[in-house]
Parts: sequence; structure tokens; C-alpha cells
Amino acid sequence: MSNLVDIIEGIISQIDLNLTVKSTDGQVIELCDTLHITVGKIVKDELGNEYRVTDIVFNESITVVPIGSAPLFSGSTVVAPEITFLHGSPISTNEEYNKVLDRDSLKKTPFIWLLESYEYENGSRDSSIVASYSARLFFLDLYYREWLNDEHNELAIKPMENLVRAFKNVIETDYSFKTLESFRSRVRPRFGVEVANKGSRDKIINEDLSGVEVNMSIELFDLSICKC
Repeated sequence: MSNLVDIIEGIISQIDLNLTVKSTDGQVIELCDTLHITVGKIVKDELGNEYRVTDIVFNESITVVPIGSAPLFSGSTVVAPEITFLHGSPISTNEEYNKVLDRDSLKKTPFIWLLESYEYENGSRDSSIVASYSARLFFLDLYYREWLNDEHNELAIKPMENLVRAFKNVIETDYSFKTLESFRSRVRPRFGVEVANKGSRDKIINEDLSGVEVNMSIELFDLSICKC
């Protein structure tokens, strides 16, 4: 039986970060899908040249400036930023986020966090389902406190909804998984602020984050050939 951490990590690895360019003038790049790209992040072309995103029109275009010696953008593909995967309790995840990962917040976001602990159920002997997992996931990225509500929605929430869609699409097109029947999303703006004793406000993770919480049931088919 597979471990849920390995399963989630495998799903994330299948998310296609390569976005086809419709047209570009070297700065504005027209795309059909902006995935989880947002302002301030670094994207690449197919040759590995790096560009910083200075503006975005959701699921339409991004505006970029070259980094270092990169030329004006002329590629046919935009490579979206890598996705960080975290798993654990709030305390251990916060510790890892702040002390283990890169200090640059832009380089470790967005991230997908599997909250532990979780429940799973083994399939019966005659079932085609080897195991069912109840997963609670958070798809999170940075926000800036000076953003207005509309900016917050466009630049933090919508990109994470795109990432949820891409994650879900991997499951629905991978024959290892049963078609999703239980999938519930909740928008989590300005995520992670908890009211502690005496009215003080603490964060679950010490960062300004927003995104989408997903509660889902992942059912894995038994595709093994060997019956040892």
C-alpha cells in the first residue's frame, strides 16, 4: 500500500509547468493559462533564461523583465515556478518552512501542504480499491498587506484556484486513481491567523499567505501484477 505523502508528491510532480506562448513582444507574453504565476515570481523560457513577472492578466498574459543576462523573451514556452510540497502538523510545518527551506519567500512559494495527521482505510480483499485516504490540503502563496481586496483576489486566490484545478486534473487523468467523488474547496484569504489567549493573534505559518483549502477523498486502484 502506498503512503499518502508519496502519493501527493507524485501528483504534484505530474503537474505540467510548461505553458504554451500564443504571442510575445519581448515583454508581454500572451498565454491561454497563467497557472499559479503571479506578480514578483520568476519564470523561465525553454532555454532556462529567467524573467521576473511584473504584471499579470489572469489566464491571459504576463509581463516580464529579463534577469541578469537573459535576452528579451522570445521563447515558445513559459515554465511556471516550481511547487513546494510540505507535510506535517502546523508546528512542524511552520518550523520547516522558516528554518529548512530557502529564506527567500518567493522561491518557496507557492506550496501545497498536506496536513497531518490523516485517515485512511484499506480496501477489502476482493476490492479493486487498495486504499482510500482522507486528505486535507492547503494551496498557498504570498500576499502583500497593501493589496486591495480585488488585487488580493486576482493575485493570490485565483492563481491558487488554478493550481487546485491542475492538481485535480492529474488525478482525473491518471488511471491509478478512482474518479473523484468527494472534493470540497474553501477559499482561505489571509490564511492562518488564529486568536490565542488574551486576544493576541498568532499565525499558523509565519508568513502572509492566502489560498485554497481542499478536503478530498483519494481512492487508489490496485494495479499491481505481482500477488505475493
